Amino acid sequence: MKKSLTLLLFMILGLFTMVACTTTTTQPEDITLTFWHTYGDSEEAVLLDTVLPLWNAANPNITINAVRQDGSQYHEMIVVSFGTGNGPDVARIDISNTASYAAQGGLVALDTFDDFDTVSALYLEGPLSTSLYKGSYYGLPLDTNCKAAVVNMDLLESELGLTEIPATMEEFITAAANRGTYSINVSGVGDWDLYPYFWLFGGNLTNDEFTTATGYLNSAASIASINKLKDLRAQNIFTIRDIDGTADAWAGIQDTYVMFFEGPWYGFSENIVASTIPTYEGRSASVVGGENIAVFESSEHQEAAYEFAKFMTSEAVQLAMLTVGQLPILKSLVNNEVVLADPKWSVYMEQLESAQARIPSPNNDEIKTIWSNAMTEIFLNGADVAATLTAAATAMDAELD
Repeated sequence: MKKSLTLLLFMILGLFTMVACTTTTTQPEDITLTFWHTYGDSEEAVLLDTVLPLWNAANPNITINAVRQDGSQYHEMIVVSFGTGNGPDVARIDISNTASYAAQGGLVALDTFDDFDTVSALYLEGPLSTSLYKGSYYGLPLDTNCKAAVVNMDLLESELGLTEIPATMEEFITAAANRGTYSINVSGVGDWDLYPYFWLFGGNLTNDEFTTATGYLNSAASIASINKLKDLRAQNIFTIRDIDGTADAWAGIQDTYVMFFEGPWYGFSENIVASTIPTYEGRSASVVGGENIAVFESSEHQEAAYEFAKFMTSEAVQLAMLTVGQLPILKSLVNNEVVLADPKWSVYMEQLESAQARIPSPNNDEIKTIWSNAMTEIFLNGADVAATLTAAATAMDAELD
């Protein structure tokens, strides 16, 4: 790890000059941009001590007033600012709130800027899609995360007879079929928990524009996906903790479960390791989390704010924030030598290439409830899969724009 961090610092120093030479704005006067965020102590230290000096060197006439806000009140503060006009110029926002803020008229559609097509092509597709609303993009991906596989290597060998993590879920399922106890766990039926499995086994939520669920959520492929999960559960291969009353993932992975899917916020041991999720019928899948950076409609300096947003997604900044665990959103960093040198970063960056966004919608809470209720009916109450997914698709259609 020390070697990786040393290499990373050298790379950041090298990129410092590149950013200073290439970042430009069209704002001639001295201005101040207010940047709201909810970074923790370590992230804020990198922002203030490393990132903003890079910006200042390239843009001496544009001062960034970085304001750390209380995370528990942040959403309410942003919503209130839309009405008062007293918000920031630019802010770090949760991906799940981006569409809602756009629907309220509080954010600038960034695809109205001339270079957006060029800039957006640099980003991983999953994180970028989280800012899509009614055909426009209201943010740039800033940092990201996803789920990958967590595997108990001892149980993989002793219980399943596999000495290496299988490349395919078909191989894993075959090995687990005669074990007689659960090998895969998920905590619940919510979107963050169950979407990766639903997608992995071939399901779809909506069309690519996130405007229609009927014909997708209740398609033959989606019905087959849920039935696959039901079959695995009936075979005692797959368990849902909140439905079955089984052990929590982290407790169970110590001595019972062989695999579950989790984000990058855990420590490794020699025996419990991260891996990309094995493919099923040639595809992998995961779910995207993270934050976007957005320009506020009330800003008097929208062009400069957009320049700062782009700067925050540059390689130099993304590598700097990686030192405190903020996973980057650039395609160019998936195979970066610093990323590849770290056993956790390398896995999650590779997994991000197949990760998908939850439906970006101002009605996100309602959509989550529709999904969870449908899954509860199927897995707890034994409801018919096709009929339940059709009813859920109809309900989702009413919430989609």
